[in-house]
Amino acid sequence: MDNRQALNPQQSVVVEACAGSGKTWLLVSRVVRLLLEGVPPGEILAITFTRKAAQEMQARLRDWLYDLASRDDEYVREFLRQRAVDETDIERMLPRARLLYQQFLLSKPPITISTFHGWFMQILQRAPLNSG
Repeated sequence: MDNRQALNPQQSVVVEACAGSGKTWLLVSRVVRLLLEGVPPGEILAITFTRKAAQEMQARLRDWLYDLASRDDEYVREFLRQRAVDETDIERMLPRARLLYQQFLLSKPPITISTFHGWFMQILQRAPLNSG
């Protein structure tokens, strides 16, 4: 599978790769693409194995969304191109991309980026009687 296919928010994909291969870039880019398509932040769940990876994903997403809000239009256009946004959609997506940082900061519920263990603990805390 190529990155273009994996970045398409209309497709379900499984990403398997070794350490250092760019999985974090790809996964966080996919989250950005979902946000650009109008998926509410509270409906996005990204799960990884380690706290370090989850923290890195969270930090990268925050930094990228800040860049989209604060950098010049040419930077944003190139960012979108690198994430396989169709050239015909870039101008339409530009204003939306500018608003993602604010949406990220204010969304309730927020995007969930967690470890498997942390996510299961959240479920248990929300429904303790049903968990046995």
